[in-house]
Amino acid sequence: MNHLETSYTSHDGLKLYLQAWMPEKPRAAILIVHGLGEHSSRYAHLAKKLVDKDIAVFTFDGRGHGKSCLPKPDAYFSNFEDYLKDIDALFRKVKAYVPNTPAFIFGHSMGGGLVASYVIKYQPEAKGIVLSAAALKPADDVSKLLIAVSSLVSKIAPKLKVLKLDSSKVSHDPEEVRKYDEDSLNYHEAIPARTGYELLRMMKEIEEKSSQFKLPVLLLHGTGDKLTNPKGSEEFYSKISSKDKSFNMYPGLFHELINEFEKEEIMADILKWIEERILVYS
Repeated sequence: MNHLETSYTSHDGLKLYLQAWMPEKPRAAILIVHGLGEHSSRYAHLAKKLVDKDIAVFTFDGRGHGKSCLPKPDAYFSNFEDYLKDIDALFRKVKAYVPNTPAFIFGHSMGGGLVASYVIKYQPEAKGIVLSAAALKPADDVSKLLIAVSSLVSKIAPKLKVLKLDSSKVSHDPEEVRKYDEDSLNYHEAIPARTGYELLRMMKEIEEKSSQFKLPVLLLHGTGDKLTNPKGSEEFYSKISSKDKSFNMYPGLFHELINEFEKEEIMADILKWIEERILVYS
């Protein structure tokens, strides 16, 4: 397995950290889009599983995140549509780097919402989409008042810290929670107002345009997830136009499915779904 690191300059001049894990002879490729406050290296264990099946893995630290925002991540972006442009540019690079093979996209949490929005807006030529605990609907405990005033607050004080994520809800595995808390490339403070508003705006657009999502898709969500709303995945699944769609609901599991005690089973589910589609479309 060959590990590559490089950078990409975005349309608006940001330098984004990119990395890839390459098998000797790729028979497929996948772009991974990480969640809010985290970074791409947290998917190295999933990347290894994929590379072992000869699937090339490409990923990046999003704007405001990880090594794309040194010395310290701030989880800030002013417009989610800039993030979609990043995804589009990088997915095109993936397809050019591993041509004539099936290309997939995996998005977790915020990344899942961004990937869903990207597919709706850009209609990319992807052979399949995997959405893990996607941010498609505000969590039940997000105050209605906060949602109502989010637009105003994001304009007046875009970097005001408004909502802190509870890291104990990441996984049932205390070791995974410890690693999350001690990772200096993770963002550990409350979410900036503008970022929160942009994610709410993204979710509203997805809800309005779900029927325009047509690609093969695998949705994954734990029923015990308190960081993104499982109802969002349920509603999205029922509204999309995809003829090939699957929804795996995992009873009681928390937010980071590939970091739960059951991670081997979940990664096996993801691999099986992708491999079936490689065979169908190759």
